[in-house]
Amino acid sequence: MKNILLIRIPPPISRIEPDTRVQWGAFAGNGQLLGDVHISELREVKKDWIQFVVQQPDNKELDETALEDEMPDQVVILLPGTLVMHRQLPINSGQRKHLSTALPFMIEESLADDIESMHLASYLHRKRDQVSVSAVPHEQMQSLLACLDEQGFSAQQVMAELQFVNAQPQELNLLLENDTVILSAPDQSSVCLDYEALKFVLSHWGEKASDTILQTDADSTTEESTALVNARMKFADGLVPLATDKQEQVKQWLDESGWLVEEDPLTGSAFEYLAELYFSSMRSAELVDLRHGPYQCPKRASRKLRRWKPFALVASVWLLLELGLKVGEGVLLHQQAQDYWQNNAALYLEVFPQDQQVLEAKTQSVGSINLKSRMESRLKSVGQKAGGEPFLPLLQQVSAVSSALPDLKLKPVSMDFNEASGKLVLELKADNLEGVDKLLAAVKSSGLSARLDSANQEKTGVNARMTIGR
Repeated sequence: MKNILLIRIPPPISRIEPDTRVQWGAFAGNGQLLGDVHISELREVKKDWIQFVVQQPDNKELDETALEDEMPDQVVILLPGTLVMHRQLPINSGQRKHLSTALPFMIEESLADDIESMHLASYLHRKRDQVSVSAVPHEQMQSLLACLDEQGFSAQQVMAELQFVNAQPQELNLLLENDTVILSAPDQSSVCLDYEALKFVLSHWGEKASDTILQTDADSTTEESTALVNARMKFADGLVPLATDKQEQVKQWLDESGWLVEEDPLTGSAFEYLAELYFSSMRSAELVDLRHGPYQCPKRASRKLRRWKPFALVASVWLLLELGLKVGEGVLLHQQAQDYWQNNAALYLEVFPQDQQVLEAKTQSVGSINLKSRMESRLKSVGQKAGGEPFLPLLQQVSAVSSALPDLKLKPVSMDFNEASGKLVLELKADNLEGVDKLLAAVKSSGLSARLDSANQEKTGVNARMTIGR
């Protein structure tokens, strides 16, 4: 079963120190409280958590394996309104496009501290022209995380508790604790006030003096704001119960201001009430988490990486298969290229059987010689020798005649060119004598002189020899 450690730093705390007293409890994944609500110093939370979960006496040592096994699956921290500002602000299209630049200017007037000293986290609502933003001093955020790190664990979420408290339509909502009150109204961001500030806000509500404290989420008319007539007071009787005089005092202020007061005592503590609101909202993607940007939780980052791990594994396998196919294809093409070179080398040596370099390459280094270039060079040198008939034009003309007779299935066997006479002796093989006669006639028709020197009928066809010239 998943264990969640929920820690609340209660108001009126405005600075986080190792000895800050916090409220915490163990919860199941469905939000059920496991055991009681506890109060500890922040630096003692891990030790007290282990004692609670393992139920071991204080003087018994636990080994490292047991400590690791008993750590919570998730740690969530709620920060009070005295420490974190939370607002829900209207936003236009220009601000939406450049939110990171516009956000500091949008909330700067609401902050008592310099904007540069604040850590901002936000959520941009897609279906509404609004942005939710939380701001906490860097110093306090660093102090909180350092104190947790010294104990050997970290928080996956750090959130402003004010974002969970929302009022019902046409109703003022007050969550009373001994030192502060969380005040929320429709279309307005919740705020955490001390009792003096609360008295001031309630006494001047109709005059709209409260606008300096309560920030409206969107444009709303005065009539809508002053239409609030009901005030709901929530207060705890359990852990850290509300003092009776505080309850009566607030009720009196509300009565004097003309509010219809409804008292709504909580079944548990304010901590349990806020925890219930957290678990009912945790599945919403609209929450603002201060564990963002420079304070992003390493475990959450690694968890995001783990989500992509199966896809990365599939992609890696696919790439390996693709690489294997490409390598196999390359090997096959290389082998085919060597076979083609061997065939071309054999044909080349039929024409130039004394070429020693090609003979050596054929047996020792297949493919090391460019046969095409070598053939062109040899033929050009033969055809351009002074004092003789040009060989290449004659060969080109004979080749054109032979190519025009594909049905004869003529296969050249060898040829010999006499430079002095300009005659080409061609030995060839044909299926029958008729094919040889047709070739002889076609050569003569092309303007060349030709004579048939011999034609021998054999079992596989006819071996013929003819002399061709100009």
